Amino acid sequence: MTDAAEDDSRSSVLLSARGIHVAYAEETVLADVSLALEPGGSLALAGANGSGKSTLLRVCVGRRQPDRGEVRFAGDAPREADPAFRRDVGLLLDGAECFPDLTVAEHVRMVATAHGLGPRADAAADGVLAELGLDHRGDAFPDSLSAGQRQMLLLASVLVRPARLIVVDEPEQRLDTAARRRLAAVLRAAKTTGTAVLLASHDRATVEEVADRVLLLDRGRAAALGTPAEVTGGAEASPWR
Repeated sequence: MTDAAEDDSRSSVLLSARGIHVAYAEETVLADVSLALEPGGSLALAGANGSGKSTLLRVCVGRRQPDRGEVRFAGDAPREADPAFRRDVGLLLDGAECFPDLTVAEHVRMVATAHGLGPRADAAADGVLAELGLDHRGDAFPDSLSAGQRQMLLLASVLVRPARLIVVDEPEQRLDTAARRRLAAVLRAAKTTGTAVLLASHDRATVEEVADRVLLLDRGRAAALGTPAEVTGGAEASPWR
């Protein structure tokens, strides 16, 4: 298999992970996993539940320190508490919550304003809500939304702000087919501006529409790396299980 971080010395690499090893007690969760992602590129992590996808995402954004190996974002170790890192990286991982006392529109506008959009915040918020099909719920509060609409609100809060890297864990959760297609379109659009996208997903259609490459994990090890067609071409290698 080709090394996912085959040429980290290139200036084009934005995010790299080398030889990542993570264990909990006696259980190995990740074993010598590497990846590399360039600006405007998209890498999907695929594999069965428990294969290590979410753990690898947390390692890549500094939420979990690996037992061995190193991660670099723009040349430095990722530190989620660092304001510069938070400015550059938009995250949607497990445990994300909405602000219960803000409407959908207020929530997204607040995020846009906090990330420096200033007078453009309202237009940016309105635009991303329309792209995600949530504009008709702008005046609603989070507790009145369906599960899929709450997921779209969380995604809108990630996608409304400028970012060099977007990291999302199973963003298709609770979304119907039409909503998944809207999400894929917005992620593709982000790539055209130079934003890199790292996602973990069980949804084959989302991966095929968004990802340039797929890293298939199998019980914590890198089993395959290639285009979506290459990785999912054979039933024996299918991550959709």
